[in-house]
Amino acid sequence: MKRAHPSKTVSVDYISLEEFNQEVVDRHGLEGPQIYTDGSKIEGKTGAALTWWERGGEIRHSTFKLAPYNTVYQTELYALLRAVQVAMKHKVPSVSILSDSKSSLEALKTPYTTHPLVQAIKTQTEQARDAGVVTKFFWLRAHIGTPGNERADELAKQAALKKKTAPDYDRVPVSFVKRSIRLETVEKWQIRYEASETGAITKKFFPQVRDANSILKKLKLTNYLVQAFTGHGGFAAYLHRFKVKDVPSCICDPAIDEDIWHIICECPRFGPDRFELEQKTGVKVTQDSSVWVQLLGSAKNRDPTKTFLEKVVSAACKRNK
Repeated sequence: MKRAHPSKTVSVDYISLEEFNQEVVDRHGLEGPQIYTDGSKIEGKTGAALTWWERGGEIRHSTFKLAPYNTVYQTELYALLRAVQVAMKHKVPSVSILSDSKSSLEALKTPYTTHPLVQAIKTQTEQARDAGVVTKFFWLRAHIGTPGNERADELAKQAALKKKTAPDYDRVPVSFVKRSIRLETVEKWQIRYEASETGAITKKFFPQVRDANSILKKLKLTNYLVQAFTGHGGFAAYLHRFKVKDVPSCICDPAIDEDIWHIICECPRFGPDRFELEQKTGVKVTQDSSVWVQLLGSAKNRDPTKTFLEKVVSAACKRNK
């Protein structure tokens, strides 16, 4: 279907209906048949539907299958497009199209959108008007017991879950493309991350690169946290490697090297702090990466874990200054 350039298209307005009863119908001029539309994404499947009502009952309905990667937004828009098309097909002088998707109807109001489905609806609406079919759009609040709206919702879910035909619409959304590229990039990054011979300590704290960025943003990195996550810092064993300190041992036992795992998991100097962290989080502190996934990946556990790490690293740094 040929679409007009965005700069040449006009907005398609709609009326909001907070309630739906005969008084509202009369006041807002819902003339002719009423076509209720809806879209659904459920269990990774997508569908859309419309139901045509006259004199308080359903006359006909249609269901449509969309590709699994299509968004709910696309399903809602596609249902609106098919509603305009069916109105033209039956050549009714006036039809009221009702949707509970405010975002879709708002998009129709925008004169300069380039979304292909929005453009198609606008073009189809103009063609319908030229053919003598007046289409009026209405926003209807969802799940307030309107029979037509409830029926459209039911049909859309059925289309998503049960319709076995080839997709009626399968254009790939930009969000899906971006997400696919991102996932592929992260997968390759994970392979390189695991194969790397460096960063062994960091990998314990953050075994999955896909989670590391979001966790680190929420933690608000400090100097002490960086030292903890890398093992590079004011620890006797680390400083001894570079001949900055004469011995690598911890103050708690001359036979034990003071490295990051010792002060976090074993050193008796920090036993009370470690016990407090374990009591707050319900997680026993060890070197195991699954432990740090629980401690750093959980919003509830993150702050006490951060406090503990900063405290023990700070104490080690002060001792070895």
